[in-house]
Amino acid sequence: MRGLPRAQEPSIVTGTVRDLAGRPLAGADAFLLETLEGASVDSAGVFRFPTAARGSATLVVQHTGYLEVRRVVALPPANPIPITLQLAPVSLEAITVEAGTYRLGNLPDVTLDELEVVFTPGAAADPFRAIQTFPGLQSVGEGAGLFVRGGDLSETRVLLDGATVLSPFRLDTDRTVSFGRFDPFQLRGIRFSAGGFGAEYGDALSAVADLESVDRPAESELGVTAAIGALSAGLHLDLSETAGLRVTATRTDTEMLMRMTGRRDEFDEVPSSSDLSGGGQWLYRDGGSLKAFALLQTDRVGVRIDDPGYSGIYRSDGRADLLALSGLEDLRGFGLTWGLATSGSRKDEDFGALRLERGDRLTQARAKVEVPLGRGASVAAGTELEHRTADLRGSIPVRSHDNAPGASTTVFSADEPGVRVGAFGELELQPSNALRFLLGLRTDRSTFTGRVTAAPRLSASWRPTAHLALTTAWGAFHQVPDPLLYEPTLGDPTLPAMHARHLIAGATWDDGARLIRVEAYRKRYGSLAARTREGVTRGGGTGAATGADVFVKEEFTLLGLDARLAYSFIRSERTDPDSGESARSPFDVTHTLHIVVNRGFGGWLETGVAYRAATGAPFTPIRSATFDSGRDLWQPHYGAPMSERLPTYNRLDLSATVLKSLWADNLTVFFVSVMNSLDRVNVRDYRYSADYSERIALKTPFPRTIYFGVTTTLPF
Repeated sequence: MRGLPRAQEPSIVTGTVRDLAGRPLAGADAFLLETLEGASVDSAGVFRFPTAARGSATLVVQHTGYLEVRRVVALPPANPIPITLQLAPVSLEAITVEAGTYRLGNLPDVTLDELEVVFTPGAAADPFRAIQTFPGLQSVGEGAGLFVRGGDLSETRVLLDGATVLSPFRLDTDRTVSFGRFDPFQLRGIRFSAGGFGAEYGDALSAVADLESVDRPAESELGVTAAIGALSAGLHLDLSETAGLRVTATRTDTEMLMRMTGRRDEFDEVPSSSDLSGGGQWLYRDGGSLKAFALLQTDRVGVRIDDPGYSGIYRSDGRADLLALSGLEDLRGFGLTWGLATSGSRKDEDFGALRLERGDRLTQARAKVEVPLGRGASVAAGTELEHRTADLRGSIPVRSHDNAPGASTTVFSADEPGVRVGAFGELELQPSNALRFLLGLRTDRSTFTGRVTAAPRLSASWRPTAHLALTTAWGAFHQVPDPLLYEPTLGDPTLPAMHARHLIAGATWDDGARLIRVEAYRKRYGSLAARTREGVTRGGGTGAATGADVFVKEEFTLLGLDARLAYSFIRSERTDPDSGESARSPFDVTHTLHIVVNRGFGGWLETGVAYRAATGAPFTPIRSATFDSGRDLWQPHYGAPMSERLPTYNRLDLSATVLKSLWADNLTVFFVSVMNSLDRVNVRDYRYSADYSERIALKTPFPRTIYFGVTTTLPF
C-alpha cells in the first residue's frame, strides 16, 4: 500500500488560453485532473496556480461554448503551457462512453477506481477478478480467466503498457485455480473492452484488457505485506522530480491456508510461487517520458488426481517473464507512442503417461502517431511487429481415457516460429460534443497463416441529453490460432486466421450519483480451431453468441453505501471439435450476476459484501462404457456434446479493512475476508468411477475460508 503524501515545496503551473484567432479567453477554467488544483484565466488569457504534485498529470482547460482540452504535462513545468480552444456547436460534456468499454484505476472516466478494485470482496486484490465483476464476462470456474461474451480464455488479449502479455495468469491449468500475475498497486489503470474495440487492437477475437503500469513514485518508502500464505516487500525510490523506481518481491506458500481449509491432503505439493517485479519512469523533458517494467515469476503445484484410467499426482512447474519499454512524445501537437517488449513462459506438466514441456516467446515492437486535424477531427495510425516462437516436447496419451504409465502415447518434438505484421488507421470525428464517430481499418499478415486479413471497424456515440449516451459498434476481428496447432504431428499447417464479427448497441445513463448501462450484442465466428480430447487439431469451426448486459453503479449517500450490480445473459454455440456438431459453447453460462456493496466508516474502516450467482457451465456427459481387456480398463462412451449443465453456482464473500496511521507519513492496513461465507458447496466438474457407472461431483476449491493479513509503509 502507499503511504500518506509528504509536504513539499509547491511549483507554479502557468500558461495561456486563446481561441483560434489568438484572442484571450477570459473566464476559462484550468485545473489538474488528478488534484483539482487550478485557477480561472484572467483578462489577458493567462492562468497561474500552485501545486505540490510531481510527475505526469493531466491539465484540463474548459470554457463554455468551447471544446474541452486535456493535455498530459510534466510537473513542475519548465515553460508556460499554451492552450488553444475550438468553438463547440453544443455545450454538452464531450462524449467519452465507448461500446463495451470499462475503465479501472485512477485513469480519467473510470468505472471502478483502484481502491474499489482492492476492496472488492472475494477478488483477493486481483485486478482480473475485479474485471470479472463487470457484465459480459461468464463465470467459468473459480479462476481469474476472462471468458467474454461466449469467447474462450485465449480470445482475450492482455497488454501491459501496450505490450502483449503472453502468460497473464499463474497456476494456469485445468487442475488448479489460476490467479493474475499483476498486483493492483503495480497498475495505474486498466481499459477493458468486452467487444467492438478499435482498429488499434489486433489478434483478438473477443476482448482486450489493456493494463497501464504506475507512474514514478512521489516519495521514497518501503512497503511490507504479511498475509496467511504470502509475504511481500516493495521499495519505492523517488530519485528526482522527474525519475523514480519501484521494486516488489513476493513469496507465496499456501501450506497454512490449505491446512485451515482442510484441503492439505489433496496436494503432494501445495501451490507456491515467487514474484520479482519492478518498473521506473523518467520524464526527460516536458511532454516526453520513458517507462520500463519487468517481471519474473515462478509457480509450482503437485495435486492428487483420481481419474478412472489412472490415479496419481499431477505436477506443474511454470515460469513467466516480461520486459517492456514504452515511450511517449508530444511533438508540437503530434502524439507519438512506441514500445519494445519481450514476453515468455515455460510450463512443465507430468501426470501418468502425460509429460509435456512447452515454451513460448513473443518479441514485439509497436509505434502509434496521433495527429489532430482541427474542428473536432483527428487521425491515428500505427504498426506492430511480433516474432513468436513456440516449442513442445514430450508425450500425450493416444486415448484420453487411458493415461496410466505404459499407455500408448504420441511423442512431440515441435518448434513453430512465426512473424505477424500489423498496421491500422483510425479517423475520429466529433462534429459536436454530443456526437462522435470512430472509423478504422486494420490489416495483418502472419507467416503461420500465410494470408493477409483486413478488418474494418466503426463505432458511434451520441449524447442526446446531458446524462444519456447511446452507443453502437460494428467490426471484423481476426486472431491467429495457437502456434502449436500448426505442428505436423497432430496439428494442421493449413489453418487460416480465426475470425469474428461484432455488432453492439447500448445506452448509458450517468448523472454522477448513478450509472446505468445496458448493451445488447451479436457475435458470429468462423474458421475456429481447437483440439479434440485426443489432442488432434480440428479447424473450420463456426459459432455465434447473442446476449445482453446490464451494469448499475449507485451511491446511497444517506446510508453511506456504494453498490454495483452486473448481470449478463447469453446464448452461445460453436462447433464441438470431437463430434463436428454445432452445440452449446463450453462458455454458455446463460445467467451471471454479481452484486457488490461497500460501506465506509469514518475513513478508517471499509466493509464489503459480494454475491455471485451463475448458471452452471455446459459439459458433455459419459453415458456408458465397455471393458477393454487388453488394457484392463473401461472405455467411455460420450453422450450428446454439451447436453448437460453443472449445478447453479452461488457464493457470498465478506471483507473488512482497517486503515491506521501508526506514525508520521505511515499507512497501515489490516484486512480480513471470509470467502464463501455461507460454506456453499459448488460443483466445478465431475469425475467417474473406474467403470464409469458412478458420477462423482468435484467441489470448488473454496469452502468457507478466512484470509487475513497486514500491510504497512515505512517512508524514508
